[in-house]
Amino acid sequence: MRVHFILFTLMLAIADAALVNRWSFNNASGSSATAGTTMADSISGANAIIVGTGASFNGTALTLPGSIGSSNVGANSIAAYVDLPNGIISSKTNLTVEIWAAIVASRNQQRLADFGRMTHAGVGSGAASGEVTNTSTTAPGASPTVSDDLNWNVSRSNIISRQRIESRINGAGTVLSDTSIATATGTEYQFVMTYTAGAGTFPAGGQVHWYRNGSLITTIDLAYPLSSIEDVNNWLGRSQNTGDSPANIRYNEVRIYNHAMSAAEISASNTSGPNPPAPTANADSQSLHHLQKALIPVLANDANTTGGSVSIVTPPSSGTANVDSAGRVLYTHATGTPATDSFTYRISGLGGLSGTALVNLTFANTLRIPNSSLNVPASPPPLAVQLTTAFTGLTDPVCLASPPGDTQRLFVCEKAGSLEVYTDVTTNTSTPSVFLNLASLLTSRGEAISTNSEQGLIGLAFHPSYATNRYFYLFYSVSKNSSVYERVSRFTTSANNPNLADTTSELILLEQLDDEGNHNGGDLHFGPDGYLYISLGDEGDQNDARDNSQTITKDFFSAIARIDVDKKPANLNPNTHPAVLRDSGVARYSIPADNPYVGATTFNGSAVTPANVRTEFWAVGLRNPWRMSFDTNGELWCGDVGGGVFEEINLITKAKNCGWAFREGNGDGPKSGSAPANFNTLYGSLPLYPYAHNGTSGWDSNFTGNSVTGGIVYRGARFPGWVGTYFFADYVSGNIWSLVRNGSNPPTVSRIAGEGGIVAFGKDPSNGDVLLADYDSDVIRRLTQETVTTSFPATLSATGLFADLTDLAPAPGLIPYQVNLSFWSDYALKRRWTILPDAASKITWSQDGLWTYPSGQIWVKHFDLETTRGTPAATKRIETRLLVKTPTGSYGVSYRWNSAGTEATLVADGGDDFDVPITVGGSPYNQRWRIPSRAQCSACHTPQAGHALSFTTRQINLPGTINGFSGNQLTLLENGGYFSNSPGSPNLLPRHLRPTETEFSTEARVRSYLVVNCGYCHKSGGTAAPAAWDGSPHLLLNQTGLINGSASNNGGSTLNKLVVPGNTARSIVLSRIALTGGFTRMPPIATNELDQTNIVLLTEWINGSLSTRLDYAAWRLARFGSSSSPQGAPDFDADYDGSSNRLEFLTGTLPLSGTSRPAFFPSQPSPGNIRLNFTLPADRAARIETSTNLTTWQPWDIPGNHAIPRAPGSHFLEGPATEIKQFFRLDLSEP
Repeated sequence: MRVHFILFTLMLAIADAALVNRWSFNNASGSSATAGTTMADSISGANAIIVGTGASFNGTALTLPGSIGSSNVGANSIAAYVDLPNGIISSKTNLTVEIWAAIVASRNQQRLADFGRMTHAGVGSGAASGEVTNTSTTAPGASPTVSDDLNWNVSRSNIISRQRIESRINGAGTVLSDTSIATATGTEYQFVMTYTAGAGTFPAGGQVHWYRNGSLITTIDLAYPLSSIEDVNNWLGRSQNTGDSPANIRYNEVRIYNHAMSAAEISASNTSGPNPPAPTANADSQSLHHLQKALIPVLANDANTTGGSVSIVTPPSSGTANVDSAGRVLYTHATGTPATDSFTYRISGLGGLSGTALVNLTFANTLRIPNSSLNVPASPPPLAVQLTTAFTGLTDPVCLASPPGDTQRLFVCEKAGSLEVYTDVTTNTSTPSVFLNLASLLTSRGEAISTNSEQGLIGLAFHPSYATNRYFYLFYSVSKNSSVYERVSRFTTSANNPNLADTTSELILLEQLDDEGNHNGGDLHFGPDGYLYISLGDEGDQNDARDNSQTITKDFFSAIARIDVDKKPANLNPNTHPAVLRDSGVARYSIPADNPYVGATTFNGSAVTPANVRTEFWAVGLRNPWRMSFDTNGELWCGDVGGGVFEEINLITKAKNCGWAFREGNGDGPKSGSAPANFNTLYGSLPLYPYAHNGTSGWDSNFTGNSVTGGIVYRGARFPGWVGTYFFADYVSGNIWSLVRNGSNPPTVSRIAGEGGIVAFGKDPSNGDVLLADYDSDVIRRLTQETVTTSFPATLSATGLFADLTDLAPAPGLIPYQVNLSFWSDYALKRRWTILPDAASKITWSQDGLWTYPSGQIWVKHFDLETTRGTPAATKRIETRLLVKTPTGSYGVSYRWNSAGTEATLVADGGDDFDVPITVGGSPYNQRWRIPSRAQCSACHTPQAGHALSFTTRQINLPGTINGFSGNQLTLLENGGYFSNSPGSPNLLPRHLRPTETEFSTEARVRSYLVVNCGYCHKSGGTAAPAAWDGSPHLLLNQTGLINGSASNNGGSTLNKLVVPGNTARSIVLSRIALTGGFTRMPPIATNELDQTNIVLLTEWINGSLSTRLDYAAWRLARFGSSSSPQGAPDFDADYDGSSNRLEFLTGTLPLSGTSRPAFFPSQPSPGNIRLNFTLPADRAARIETSTNLTTWQPWDIPGNHAIPRAPGSHFLEGPATEIKQFFRLDLSEP
C-alpha cells in the first residue's frame, strides 16, 4: 500500500502543477493605456492595472515609457508601470514567472519585475503596511527602504548588458547575483525566474534560477520560503527602491505558474514562443482484458502538446484512470465484465490553452491482443566495438586463412572436412565455394574424416611461396584401420583453377596416433623464418592422463612444433618415430638446425637420449594450444585452454616451457607434485595473461571463461587506435577482449564485446580487419568500431512492456505463462510473459522438435529473490530479462532493478555481478548474483536450442489461467490464434516434472531436470563441446549416452563416467551439479548457489532405482540364467500364460509363473465414468488406448494419459465412458 500511496501523491502533485495567471497585453493598437486601465488574465480573470502615464499598446504588446528620473513621484505623474495582484508570490510554495519582453532602452536599475514591500506604513487609501497603492498621488518619499522583495534588474547601473537578481526579507540579508549577458535593445527575450522549495543550501528555503531564452543564467539560494516575502507591491517596470528609474520595456506576455518549471519545460516554452498554438486532443482506443491494466500514451496522436499537462475530466465507470509524469494515462479495470469503458482527458498546453478527447476501452473476448506501441527494438543495443556478420554460407567453421599477398580470397575450414573459399571478400554478395572436399577424398580411399569431440579439419596454412608453388597445408583428424590419427599434410592447388585443390596431390608429413578426441591443438602457421609451426595438444582426456606433457622423448603432443617443409640443405633429418612419414628412409620435412632440442641431452634437469628427442619441438608444456598467430614483428601468440582453473595467453619463444601439467596459469597444475625442484625458476615460464574459469570467487565475470580462443594482433589501417592490440576470446563465456602490453608490467585487458562460440581469429585480406569464426552461428564475423548512438530503451518502463511497474502489470498483449519446471537460478522466483509482434504472425508447434517463432516475438522473464530464504512473501526485485527473436537468431538484454524496486535500468553488454543481502537460517548472508552478459544469453539461447528455452511443449503443457481465460496453456494458445498448427489434446502430450511430483518415477523427474538445465546444449546438433551425451527428452535412457558414458573431462580417472549406477562419487554429471570431486560447475553461466533439491534427487536416482534398473538383456539373464536360450526370447511365452516375455518384463510379472499376471481392471466410481486400475514396476511408461471395434485403437483422451513414467505401485486413470461398447488396453514402454 505504501508504494500505491506514493504514486497517488505524485500524480496529484503533477495534476495540481499549473499555469495560474497569464497576461497577454494584446489590446488593439492605439487603444487606451491610461492610468487605471485593467487587463484581465486569461486563466483566473485577475486584473493587472496600468499605473502612471505614457504607456501604449501596439496590438501585441504593452510598452512602458520609462524615465531618467527616480520613482519617488505619485501615481498621477510617474512613468507608467503595471501593478499585479497582491499575494501572487507569497501564496506559492514553488513558483515560475515567465516574461516575454524587449528592453527598449537602458534605465538606471530598471526592473523587469519587483515583488515585495517597503518599510513605510503604507501610501494611498487602504494601503497595507509597506504598500504603495495604484491610486496614490503621494510620493512614497526618499527615505523608505525596501523591506521584502524578489526583484529582476535588467539594466544594472544603467548598462543594458548588466543584470541582477536579488532578494531580502525584513530589510536585511540581501542575497544577489550579478551577471553580464549581452543584450540588444528592441530584441524580445524569454525571461524565466523559478523558485524551488527545499533546493539549494537551505532546506527551509529554496533556490532561485533565472533563465533567458531557455538557458540558465544564474542561481541564488534563499534561506526562507516565498511565504516570508510580503508581496503587496507586485510591479512590472517599477522598483521599490524609489531612487531607481521606471523601466522602458515592451511586455508581450507574462505568465505565473504554481510550480517550478524544469529546464526542459522552459526550453520547450521558449521554442513555442509567446503565442503557442492550442493543443489538439484526439480520441484514443485501447483493447485489454478484464481486470488488467493499460498505460495509454494519449499524447502520442495529439498535436501542439509541447509543455502540456494531462488531467482526467470524466473518469471511467468500471475502473480508474491516473496520469503519470509523462502524460500517459494508466487505466485499471476494477469491477464487472463490461464490453467497453471510457474516460475523457484534457491536455493543458502552454499559455493555458487546452483540449479534450475521449478514450474508448474495449475488453477483448479472445486471448490474443496485438500491441504495436511497444518499444523493443529489432536489434540489441550497439557497442562502440561491434561484431557484424561478414560472411555466411558455412557449417561449423573452425579456422580461416588467406594466401600470402592475396587481397581477395579467404579460405575457411569446416570441421566436417570441407575447405571453403570466398573468392572476393570485397563484394557484399560473396558466397563460399568448395575448394577441397576432404571428407569425400578420404572416403574414396577407405578412410574417413573424424569429427569426434574436437576433431576434424582444424588447421590451414599457405606456403610463403604459394604464389609460385601452390602449396597449402592442412591439419586434420583421420580414421583408418579402426584408429584415429592427427595428420599434417601438404596439398597443391590445381594448376588450371586457382579456386580448386588438386585432390591427387596430398603428401602426408606427420600422422600421429590419437587415442582421445579432444586437446588436438591443430593450428598451422608459417613464421617469418619460413618454417611451419604446428600446435599440438596433450592428446586429451583430463589432467594429462596420457602423460604427454613435460616430455620431449615421446609422441607429438603438448608442444608447438617447428619444421622445415622446404628441406633446406643445412637442416636435419628428424629422429625416427612412427608418426614421421618417410620415403626410402628420408622424412618429408627437415628439422631446423637451430631448433632448441636438437642434440639435447637433458630436459627439466633429467638426462634424455638425443636420438629419442622430438627435435621438432619449439616450445613445450601446453595443454591444448587452441589458436596461435604471428604478429608482423615475428612474435608468436598462443591461447592455451586450461583444465579446471585457468586459461592462458602465452608469448611463445624458443624452448619456452609453458608449464602444463606441473602448472596451470600461475598456480599449481594437476601434476605439480611431480615437478622437479625449482621448476618455475629453472624451467617453466609464466603466461603473459592468465584468467580464471567462470564462477571463480574474486574474479569479475567480464574477465572469466572456460575455453580460450587465441587471437591476432591488429595491424590494419582502418582503426589506427587498435594497431598493436591483441584480440582474443573465450568460446564458453563469450567474452571478447583486447590486450595491450605495458612493458614489464601486466598487460591491460578490456572486455570489448561478447559472442559465444568463437573458435578462431583471422584477418580480412583486403583491409586487415579482425575476423572471427563463429562456430555456433555458422558465420564469419567482423570486429568494427562504431560511433554509438542508440535509442534502445534505457529503462524497463521505457520498453512499454509493463503498464504498471508497481505490480508488474503487463501491457495489453503481453500474456503471462507458467512452466512445469523452472531452470535453476540460484533460488530465484521467476515470472514469464510473451507477445507476438503483430496480429498475423504465428508459432509453429512441435512435440519433440524445435518450435518456430516469428521475428519480433518477445519473451520476458522477471527474477525475484526471497529476502529471507524460504519465505516467498518477502522478496526483492533483482532483474528482468528480455529475449527477442530476430530474422537471423535472437538477442537478450537484462534490466537491473534499483534498491527501491521502482525501476530497472539496462545492464551493460558485459552483464553485472553484485551481492544481494538476504537472511538464511536466521543469519545474514550476501548472495552473489550474476546478470549474464549478452553473449552469455546467446550462448544458451541458441538456434540449436530453439532460442526460447522455456517455451516448449513439455514446459507449458499445464493448466492455468491467463488474463481470465482458463484451461491448458497449449489449448489457450491454440484457441487464441498463436499456433499455425494444432498441438492436439494436451492430455496426450508429454510434460516436464517437478522434483516434488513423487507420483512419477525418480528417473522421470531426473530426466526433466537434465533436459531443462543441460539439454539445451547437450543434444544432437547442440553447442556442447563436445556433445558427449544427448539430453533430448524423447530419447530412451539408453539412447542418451548418459549411463557409463565417457565425458570430455573425466577428472583424470577413466573410472569417472557421466553417470555410474550405484556410485555417486564416480558420476560426473552429479559432481558437476554438486561441485564435488574437483569438477567445475555445470551449467557454467550465471549461477553461484547449489541446487540442493536436485542434488538430492540425482543422488537418490543414482543410488536407488538406477542401481537396480535392468534392461531386457539383464532381466533375461536374471530370470532365465541365459542370455541366449530360446525360452528367454522376447516374443516367447515361457509360462504359457498369454503374456510374452517382453510383456512380462514391462509389467514386472514373473515369466516362469503362470499365475503371475499384470493387474489391469476397471471399476465405476460414478455413473457415466470408468476407472481403469493398473500396477506398474519401476520406470515404466503407461498409456491407455481405447477402441470400439478392437481393430482401430487410439489413446484415451483424458487427463493424465501422457505416458510419463510413474512411480512403482498401483495407479488409475478415470474418465467418461463415451461409447455404448468401448474397449481399453494398457500400452507399456521402457523409458
